[in-house]
Amino acid sequence: MKHFLLLIFWWPMLLAEAQTPSRSAAKGNYLEVGFLFGLTSYSGDLTVKTVDIDGIHPGYGAYLRYHFNNHFSTRFHLYSGTISGDDSKFPLQDVREIRFSSSIVEMGLVGEWFIIGHARFSNTGIHRPSVSPYLFAGIGATFTSAEAEYYGPADQRNERLRVPFPEDGLDNKFILAPTGVGLRADILERLVLGIEVGFRPVFSDDLDGIRYNSYSSKGDWYYFGGLTVSFVMGSPNKYHR
Repeated sequence: MKHFLLLIFWWPMLLAEAQTPSRSAAKGNYLEVGFLFGLTSYSGDLTVKTVDIDGIHPGYGAYLRYHFNNHFSTRFHLYSGTISGDDSKFPLQDVREIRFSSSIVEMGLVGEWFIIGHARFSNTGIHRPSVSPYLFAGIGATFTSAEAEYYGPADQRNERLRVPFPEDGLDNKFILAPTGVGLRADILERLVLGIEVGFRPVFSDDLDGIRYNSYSSKGDWYYFGGLTVSFVMGSPNKYHR
């Protein structure tokens, strides 16, 4: 597993180095390293809204993006943040009186499609600033540490809870499908700014540490979005189209 993760992380660099200058210039291949500074939010058994404003927390991460051409790229990322939920914020659920919080560590590999593909340089080698929206989708895994608790009257605990906390047999590792949209602004030869938002269905009801005390059997998910800052690595290919 360790060697597999290293291969995923380093293969864009190896691929970039394997390109000859003429071939790289013709295709417009290049590598970026970047950082995300954003927010996380959770949707599941302890919310009734798609996005709970009170449940928004800071998130951050880093990524490698390899461009195959002006329209398509692949990105490996490692993100981290916090998610939470609380029955007290939703009157229809406060009779249960459960809350939770969890750290999340996500790694993923996604493909990106830049809807408006711009060449970074003119035919004479001058950098051309541009803005392009993009869509992304892929596969990944997230690791959590959910801690759910009952905070209601002690004498009603057995009536309100189907099983005591912490619930046994829950997963803390999940396969997920990162999917979303973004906007990329190619500012300078080396500097790229952006903004993106995506949702992460985890195909499980265990993300919040609640399965047997759940009101619903629907799967949980969370959102990750924010500002991105990335830097173009290597020597810019100024003469590709």
